[in-house]
Amino acid sequence: MRNICLIFASLIFTLMQSCTTPVRTYVTVVFDVEDYISPESDSVDEIPLWLAETMTEVGVTGTFFVIGEKARSLEERGRQDVIEAMASHDIGSHTNLGSIHPTVTEILEYADWDQGVQTMLENESLGVEELERIFGVPVSTLARHGGSYGPQLVYALGQMGKGYVYSPVQLPGKHAVWFCNTLNFHGDYGGFDDVYYKDELFNPVFDSLKKNFLKDIEGVDMISFFACHPTKVRAEQFWDFNFYEGANPERDSLKPPALRPAESMVTARKNFKRLMQFLKDQESIEVVTISDLMERFSYQPDYIYKKDLLRIAEKIGSANQVVYDDVYSPSEVFAALAQSLQEYGQNGKLPAKLQREAPLGPMTMPSEKPGVSSVSREQLFELAEASRDIIRNQGHLPSRLMVGEASIGTGSLVQVFSTAYLDFSEKRQKDSYEVISFDAYPKENEETIISEVEDYKHWIVHRTDLDMSHLAEMTRMQLWTLKPAHENP
Repeated sequence: MRNICLIFASLIFTLMQSCTTPVRTYVTVVFDVEDYISPESDSVDEIPLWLAETMTEVGVTGTFFVIGEKARSLEERGRQDVIEAMASHDIGSHTNLGSIHPTVTEILEYADWDQGVQTMLENESLGVEELERIFGVPVSTLARHGGSYGPQLVYALGQMGKGYVYSPVQLPGKHAVWFCNTLNFHGDYGGFDDVYYKDELFNPVFDSLKKNFLKDIEGVDMISFFACHPTKVRAEQFWDFNFYEGANPERDSLKPPALRPAESMVTARKNFKRLMQFLKDQESIEVVTISDLMERFSYQPDYIYKKDLLRIAEKIGSANQVVYDDVYSPSEVFAALAQSLQEYGQNGKLPAKLQREAPLGPMTMPSEKPGVSSVSREQLFELAEASRDIIRNQGHLPSRLMVGEASIGTGSLVQVFSTAYLDFSEKRQKDSYEVISFDAYPKENEETIISEVEDYKHWIVHRTDLDMSHLAEMTRMQLWTLKPAHENP
């Protein structure tokens, strides 16, 4: 009896702890390692070396996002000491060529989906392979470099089994999300690039951090703490000023950035150590690497169940719009509804569960107003089957389907599928189903996401006439694939 009581008391204590322990926010300490312009004599290569060594001293592990060209430069210079110091932490890609034109965004500016994905696979898989060869460690992510973005890149990374960092895509309170079937990490916190080297600059920023950081990140699942561009700890300007506004000079005409005094790096290292110690000492955060988060947030359900489809179909009907779910993306819901209706048309039963399918969003912008006001029961099943054919054969949702001479867009399709699914679950039989105007894509958080995407036009490296409208529209259509990421159970 005494043993039973002790076990019971232990269980109660464990439950009390789990109820009272606050959820800790994951914090990744990240660096963008870029400058391959400065000559070796400027000692810019020393900075990532002592950043890595200092973190090791403190007991914090960071993630270095390295441009492929920078990694090749370190190898050519024989800086194995720098390579090994960074490799003792976590290594990610920062694109293969960085600011060299055409940038990722310039390549994808008018590219169609398949062309863009193929180009990104070729370019960025090469960069990742080079990093893995040079550093001798796996590379699990690529971080956006400046304004270099396109949904085709995001999808290509997922095809490579990699994640995407500094993503413009997020949901309220959720910085770890699935988008384009790729694990995305949004959000960064920093402001230390130009202040480490001088106490009177560093201390006010550090004091503000100590006062506000924990409040600012409260309630989010993760945040990338941007520690610095190592080059900017010493350099007075960004190394890639050579490439501003579309310029693409020959390699031998590149100019190095002006530097701060070498002796100021002693102060910089001291202040960086203070910052790392502060982060390590915070009990309400857990400092991890991006690769850690790739593993922790990799969970995906194998199945979608009837009870889930009923719940989501009811939400779609009551909200009268495409809705986000906590577990399944709108594209996954669309695919499951279409398959359920197809099976119901064949055997008169809604399946209890289905293998989760994750098609991409439509490839062209759907119309919101349908060309018909209703479809017959037979036409409904034909629409479900046609949807299934496109999903199976092309891997994306239909932009529109035809009923005679009239078209029905993706949003109106998910609306009528939801209505019919609820009717069939209650054994309500109808001869026809109303088709109404519906959003072409999910709208929650759209304004925030698209505003950030459109702002990439103003990255100073880009051509001044860069057109972001195509990439913004493609991003909108792929919001069908957006959903929160969850930790492995």
